[in-house]
Amino acid sequence: MNTIEELAKIARTRPEKLKEQKGKGVKLIGYIGRFVPEELIIASGASPYLLCRGGQPEPPDAVMPYLIRFYSPYSRSQIGYHLMGIDPMVPILDLIAIQASDCHEARLADVCEYCKLPLARLGVPPDWDKSLSRDYYQKQLISLKEKLEALTGHTITDEKLKGSIESINKIRDALKKIDLLRREQPPRIGGYDFIRLNHYSFYGDPEVLIVQLNNLYEQLQKGKSPFTGKEPRILLVGHVIAAGDYVVPKLIEDSGGVIVAELLDEGMRQCAWNVKTEGDLIANLVKTYYLERTPPSIFQPAWEKRVEFIKTLVKDFNIDGVVWYQLTFDEIYSLESNIVSEAMVEINTPFLKLESSYEYSREAMGPLTTRIESFIESIKQKRSR
Repeated sequence: MNTIEELAKIARTRPEKLKEQKGKGVKLIGYIGRFVPEELIIASGASPYLLCRGGQPEPPDAVMPYLIRFYSPYSRSQIGYHLMGIDPMVPILDLIAIQASDCHEARLADVCEYCKLPLARLGVPPDWDKSLSRDYYQKQLISLKEKLEALTGHTITDEKLKGSIESINKIRDALKKIDLLRREQPPRIGGYDFIRLNHYSFYGDPEVLIVQLNNLYEQLQKGKSPFTGKEPRILLVGHVIAAGDYVVPKLIEDSGGVIVAELLDEGMRQCAWNVKTEGDLIANLVKTYYLERTPPSIFQPAWEKRVEFIKTLVKDFNIDGVVWYQLTFDEIYSLESNIVSEAMVEINTPFLKLESSYEYSREAMGPLTTRIESFIESIKQKRSR
């Protein structure tokens, strides 16, 4: 696992590297959300930085003077670290591109504007299966492209955009190969490491990441699994596991389970879908980012499609149990969790719902640990019958 630690080090030192680049005139672009294509940022000659931190209760609370409390702690965290004065990146970013697909992200953008941060909103209509919505999202990407060109002074040519698409596709391909090793019994890598690996893949030069990820794939292929094969195989479903919010994935695997698949709407690479490099490249970005990938919970009507995808994951990865992880005030996910819970009853798959406000105090950890351990143990007992 040395390669994972090397990638972790690259991610930790990324702010320092980007600060050096800024000193040389390179523009730094922060972005929030799965619908902001980093390919566009790279093609403009700027350096991208994904804002996706979470897992601590203080940053969401730091936003309380500007927002009522009924907003996702994940969205609040993206500006909360800055308000606390502990975010190394936000103060030096030349632009922050924020997708606006729900009220949480829209209010986050409002606070950023109030704090006089350089901002580009990217509207994302939730009725994604309509041609009008697709056209609107495409116009939003063109608008972002123009803002990036004006900021950097570089034209985003088809050649540059094709090159950046190919680089990110290679990162997706490497992660896809690693992900498929989790179908094995026992899996070659657990979900705790795979989720962190996804996060690390956002924080480094693509050329370096491609080499490191392919090296890791070779190591995993040749190495021995850290699991016995007796662990219950878990599917983790929910909104987002932010960078730093690793308590639940680690508890699942420390309690004797192993996460072999995820359906998380944010913070992951969505590596099953590549962007095509022939034809209209902006239209290709729209097709992959907006139409082809499994729609997030906020998209409607999407729940039926999402439930079918979850059932497919349960079958393909031999899932023994589903853990639903959501954040407080993620009301759409609360509604969907009931639908998924009923669907899991239909296919006789155990289901556990967990909700977090990033409160991982000693008092909170006891009940959380007990619930996860009991869930894993109940699956083991079900297997032995």
